[in-house]
Amino acid sequence: MKQLFLFLFIPLSFVAKAQTPESLLQKIQENYSAEKIYIHYDKSSYIAGETIWFKAYIMDGLLPSTKSTVLCVELINDSGKVIQKKILAINGSSAIGEFDLPKIVGQGSYTVKAFTRTLMNFGFERYYYHNIEIYNPTSPIQNIKEDNFTSIYFLPEGGNLVSNVKNTVAFKCTDKRGYPVVVEGKIIDGSGKEQINFKSMFNGMGKFEFVPKLGEEYYAECIFNNFEKKRVSLPISILEGVSLKVLRTNGKAFFNIDATTIYKDALVPSYILGVQENTVVFKSTLQAGSKIIAGEIPLQQLPTGILQITVFSKENKPLAERLIFINSGDYIPKSTFNTPIVGLSSRAKNAYTFNLEDTLAGSFSVSVTEFDGESKKEDNIVSRFLLTDDIKGYVHQPAYYFESNDIEHQQNLDLVMLTNGWRRYSWGELFSNHFPSMAFNDPGFITLLGKAYNPSTGKPLTNAELSIIVKTRDKKNDLLLTETDNEGNIIMAGMNFEDTASFIFQSNVTKQSKVNAIFSTPQLSSIFFSVKTNVPKTYFELPNVNLQSKINNGYNFNKLTKYNGILLDEVKVVARVKSEREKYEKKYITGRMGSMPTKEIDFITDPTTNNGNILDYLRSRLNGVNISGGPINYYVNYRNTRSLLGGPIQMNIFLDEFQVEANQVATLRVQDVAMVKVFSNGGLSGGAGGSLAIYTKKGDGSFSNNSLVHKEYVIEGFTPTKEFFSPNYAANTENDIKNDERSTLYWNPFLITTPENKSINFSFYNSDKAKKLKVVIEGFLEDGKLLYVEKIIE
Repeated sequence: MKQLFLFLFIPLSFVAKAQTPESLLQKIQENYSAEKIYIHYDKSSYIAGETIWFKAYIMDGLLPSTKSTVLCVELINDSGKVIQKKILAINGSSAIGEFDLPKIVGQGSYTVKAFTRTLMNFGFERYYYHNIEIYNPTSPIQNIKEDNFTSIYFLPEGGNLVSNVKNTVAFKCTDKRGYPVVVEGKIIDGSGKEQINFKSMFNGMGKFEFVPKLGEEYYAECIFNNFEKKRVSLPISILEGVSLKVLRTNGKAFFNIDATTIYKDALVPSYILGVQENTVVFKSTLQAGSKIIAGEIPLQQLPTGILQITVFSKENKPLAERLIFINSGDYIPKSTFNTPIVGLSSRAKNAYTFNLEDTLAGSFSVSVTEFDGESKKEDNIVSRFLLTDDIKGYVHQPAYYFESNDIEHQQNLDLVMLTNGWRRYSWGELFSNHFPSMAFNDPGFITLLGKAYNPSTGKPLTNAELSIIVKTRDKKNDLLLTETDNEGNIIMAGMNFEDTASFIFQSNVTKQSKVNAIFSTPQLSSIFFSVKTNVPKTYFELPNVNLQSKINNGYNFNKLTKYNGILLDEVKVVARVKSEREKYEKKYITGRMGSMPTKEIDFITDPTTNNGNILDYLRSRLNGVNISGGPINYYVNYRNTRSLLGGPIQMNIFLDEFQVEANQVATLRVQDVAMVKVFSNGGLSGGAGGSLAIYTKKGDGSFSNNSLVHKEYVIEGFTPTKEFFSPNYAANTENDIKNDERSTLYWNPFLITTPENKSINFSFYNSDKAKKLKVVIEGFLEDGKLLYVEKIIE
């Protein structure tokens, strides 16, 4: 996107004070900028039993954010209670997750709330909120009683209603949900004399001009929806004030300042400032003594987004302010979408292609759903990051304003600018040095903090090298190395794992490699604590006719089976019962010791009554493995392997896949062993002497005998996520699906483009019922360009 820059209308003669708007904005940009969050969902509403699939995108100013590594996403009911909570890793400025809806979830309106630790510094109002309707066919259909509550408010352009000057006054009329209401009426004075008529122009918004007299009170006599009447007071006009107007014509924008009513020197306009994304994009001094001032705004040189224009006095007091939206089209990457294979019959294959012309890397997500014939023009990634996240109040169908950049859309969007306030900051707060405390810091993914002690002496292990065996729930074992500092502290930052992970510490400077540790690692659930917040008021809407028919007839919830997050009727699964050995191997053996074992002994299938130690037992039972010495100094060698100097090479010994010395398993009883495997390679630590792997019946991730216990420390990880299941009807394995009634046919949040690979291909199979498909692709490029593509396939 275009870079922000300093633009001077005329030579600058203003002498900067110690604390100027520019210095305050620079301070915000460097220390207090708030991230923006947008979430792409697979669809807009859900039925109980379905899965809400989502991908979150995080921006900082004009670029994808690199500030945060963790995102918290909550699903909240209409009373503010958190129903589900996900703590997700942010990778590539995005995070991926899902909410599984139980079949018993209540029908109603729910709110998704999302925030980072950085956003917690700016208060609840800066969090991400989104309303989702959830329907449940088992819930009784209730008639929603709609009251006739309607509100209208009037806002003078520039912020001031100035006496004896022509003012532009904007208005906005809404119902209790914030939805637009058609309104018309007239402005009258205190004696009832009519001044001017007005009528809403678009989505309950409009504007009119009139000249208020000093000391006179004015009222608006309104008629809502052609029948409801209400009388509303207009703001009181002031004696001395600055009127700021913006006029757009022929692709250009001009500002007009009227200060003819100003007599106090402190209220005289001195300069005008234009700000985008906390950056001054133009500043111009105003001719001293002039009461009527005009100028052009350099639209063609500014990036897309909201421009905040403020008129200041020479004492840096804001006198008038106006928001305008600039749409230069620079945020749109060039792309093409093609459908080489379209299949709208039952279970037919579809194959689509998305090509990006831009050479920068991008991250995208795609959803394909059954199209219900209604496009709600809800918030998308473009409208969220460029519009709704920056202004206060509800904007109805914000995606509409980015469908086109013609005159009609520009005028309607300007009504939004006139009737919705700026949410970023107020000049009064800035000049009073009212900044966030910034008490909440990003955790840097998962950071392990602790202190290591020698178990023999009880003293800290200072400047010591530690070996750390990390086990995660996906059975992946990693061997890591770290060092303690001069006080014995352990700091391991940037870890990224789901569910939980266990850590076992070893050191070659302690007896039998044991290490004691005390951890101060903050759990993710404690630093992303759930607080009952006053979420935006939601109003549940009954499903439309098409959706209600689908709920009643299309989905057979009495027979419905939930299969990996999608709705499929009667999925037949045929599987044999696993043996005890297979269960053990699946749970405790990772396969990372090497290739297939050359020899093994299975005590699960073929138990023994021998009660001796395991090394003595194996002496004569493993051909090729030579075990000598004992009872303390055992030596284990494989096939008489020798080093280049001629000496024998000791086998690597592993107990429950943790490397140990031979004497550490010397007292392990045969009765406690589940399996023994011999590998010709060196296993996890490499080496040419082969590996002897011993697995205990305990299989709990720790190992012990009469003289040795290694403690396992468990750390909380990110919320586990799952993969979207899409049936492959070309394979015989999916032919047992009786009724396929999916409404989400395809969801993929992992789409990535690179300069070398700018094309994305994806395919899926239709359900049994979908006749029209809706494809939505959203995402951003590394330079901040935003992509929204919506296609209806029929």
